[in-house]
Amino acid sequence: MTEPRTETVPAVLPARMVAWPGLLIAALVCALYGGLALTVDFPRAAIGIQSDEATYYLMGHSVARDGDLTYRAEDLQRVWREFSTGPAGVFLKRGRRVTGVGFSARPPFIVVNSEPDGDGTRLYFGKSFIYPLVASPFVRVFGTNGFLMLHALLLAAAALCAYLFLHTRLPAAAAALLASAFVMVSVVPVYFVWITPELFNFTLGVFAYFCWLYKEVASPDVSPRGTRWLFTARSDVAAAVILGIATFSKPSNALLYAPIFVWYLWRRRWGRAIGTGLAFAVMAGALFAVNLAVSGDWNYQGGERNTYYAEYPFQTPRATNQLGVPKARNEALTDVIFDRSVFFSNLFNNLRYFFVGRYAGLIPYYFPAVFALAAFLASPRQRPVWQYFVLAAALGQIVLFIITVPYTWNGGGGSVGNRYFMGAYGVFLFLCPPIRRTWVACLPWLAAVFTAPLVLNPFMTSFRPGQIADRGPFRLLPAELTLVDDWPINTDETRRHIWFGDNPGMGDPGFLMYFLDGNAYQREADKSFWVKGESRAEFAIKTDRPMRRAVFTLTAGEVATDVRIAISGRSQRIHLDAGASQQVTFALDAGTPYHKTTHALVWIASASSSAGFAPLFYGSNDTRYLGVRVKPVLVP
Repeated sequence: MTEPRTETVPAVLPARMVAWPGLLIAALVCALYGGLALTVDFPRAAIGIQSDEATYYLMGHSVARDGDLTYRAEDLQRVWREFSTGPAGVFLKRGRRVTGVGFSARPPFIVVNSEPDGDGTRLYFGKSFIYPLVASPFVRVFGTNGFLMLHALLLAAAALCAYLFLHTRLPAAAAALLASAFVMVSVVPVYFVWITPELFNFTLGVFAYFCWLYKEVASPDVSPRGTRWLFTARSDVAAAVILGIATFSKPSNALLYAPIFVWYLWRRRWGRAIGTGLAFAVMAGALFAVNLAVSGDWNYQGGERNTYYAEYPFQTPRATNQLGVPKARNEALTDVIFDRSVFFSNLFNNLRYFFVGRYAGLIPYYFPAVFALAAFLASPRQRPVWQYFVLAAALGQIVLFIITVPYTWNGGGGSVGNRYFMGAYGVFLFLCPPIRRTWVACLPWLAAVFTAPLVLNPFMTSFRPGQIADRGPFRLLPAELTLVDDWPINTDETRRHIWFGDNPGMGDPGFLMYFLDGNAYQREADKSFWVKGESRAEFAIKTDRPMRRAVFTLTAGEVATDVRIAISGRSQRIHLDAGASQQVTFALDAGTPYHKTTHALVWIASASSSAGFAPLFYGSNDTRYLGVRVKPVLVP
């Protein structure tokens, strides 16, 4: 039976395709980031270990120095050579000894019988080992900077693959602009300085789909030298193997393989479907089997898994595994995820936030993906069938995250942008249609207005992620109310979970406030706060019950000021003379429901002052620049 023709390959060039622009981009990326990897004093520049870095740091050094994946006292002692704060946030788990293996009708279809590990001198790491394993040769040679050297090489290779693919459908200049934008005009370079698998997962997605799809758009007669294997079955096996690795790194990446299998079923290429399926299953299964053999548990996030922040196992003779906070993930929290009172509001809100959110949206942090999606939708006559399979994989990842982790789909409070999306981000590259006008390929670079401050100072961005949206165009985007406890501002204790209300003798309820920018000063003794002069402060209010009204008492300082106060889309403007005070009242709507651990409601409010003064010039030692004082009270 004749196979359906899926696309006519555009004749970009009459002779062999021009590869040197892609090689030049890759060389520049490698020189820039490779030079940084070799020269930066990472412990000092990173200002400590961030997020999940502690676990991957320990694993990478353990493989590179000790040749194992076991946590012992010497692994802990090694950290203090570079980080005086220790491995804060490390995930460790007690091992088990496998006594037997059986089968089950429920996923993962295998039952492992085991007993506790009798060796009390060791624990195991509660994260996937594949990223630090790949990084370990570089760590062996370059030390901790070896992680960054791996990242530099991965970025360069991803840029080259992006160019080679795009050049089959775009002129060389447009392909170069768009390929470099996918890498540079996004949050990807920020994760260059993270010792975590986010950048690793991004490049695996690019490599796998490049191996799969290059043959669909290119011709072996004009393709660059060294690419002929991409037109054979080996390229599909390579794609499946890469995605098997990506799945072990982050199980949600398994969805990225499904389109390859279904594509070959649809084309009735049964052998190719079975071959790639076996390659994917064997690769992923082998890695999980290794994890089972090492720690006695196939699930590296399950079992007796704890995280540690101040004191660590084997730090002293008295330190034990019970010092940590339990963090095992043995089953999904279906009672929370599918709570009917919040499920649909979460779904609809998160679909919107995923694209336009202030702290994790695709538009500010991954705009090239949005560009590719828009270009795909705008070119209905230039869509080959395989692109619909790519679209399903890309959108499937989005839906998976907003349903299964509706309150933390950004990757947690320390994330810059949406770190969970990194694995799927590269897939959007393959949605780009043919583009003949070079200026169109320049459009993704407009997103530099968002990403330039992040990319140019990645260490500070990573250390203070809560400050990236304090000003600029980020303020125009809505804050993701479903992520209220996982906003990046929550890394700053002075801006989160501040208790207001509950005033003595008033009988009013207490509530929590979150300050979304640096334009408000800390809470005063009477549970009020000052807005910075000539500024607008935005804040969130979270309660444990419905509220009917919000009452704000506004007080001017030593100078008169015009004040605008707003909540739930309603606003009021008033003028206050120096020292004057006035109350304003708002009827509240139902708020945005939130149910991560307990039921709650959230509202966004703001207050601005047109003038300001420094008390220092009025006989005080206070050097702040004050605008208007705000005392919030809620009425149930």
